[in-house]
Amino acid sequence: MPESNEKLNNQVLESVKNGTALKLADATDFEWDQAGFVTEGTPAKEIEAAFGEPLTKESRYTASPALFVFLKEGKVAKAIRIVPDAFFGADAKKKYGKDVVLTPPEGQKGFLAWRE
Repeated sequence: MPESNEKLNNQVLESVKNGTALKLADATDFEWDQAGFVTEGTPAKEIEAAFGEPLTKESRYTASPALFVFLKEGKVAKAIRIVPDAFFGADAKKKYGKDVVLTPPEGQKGFLAWRE
């Protein structure tokens, strides 16, 4: 089930505010080999289709603006609530490798795109 991670949330928030890139692997202190996210309101069935588990007891995810999902060997290792509402829906429900970088659009602050 989703959990909080103040360190990760704060690093994401700093990147959003400063318009700087954040290598996701550098912001985590646990094992994972793939990561992705869903946005608030994503149906549990779509989360399950993307990551193998619904990750919410409700019909839709509503606990935070974004939910980062970390996989290890194809299984969900962690699901972390992220407060900044700074992600593009087109990047959601996809799996990214350990080299993924949360990158602001050219010359902008306030949003981060997932890029490998």
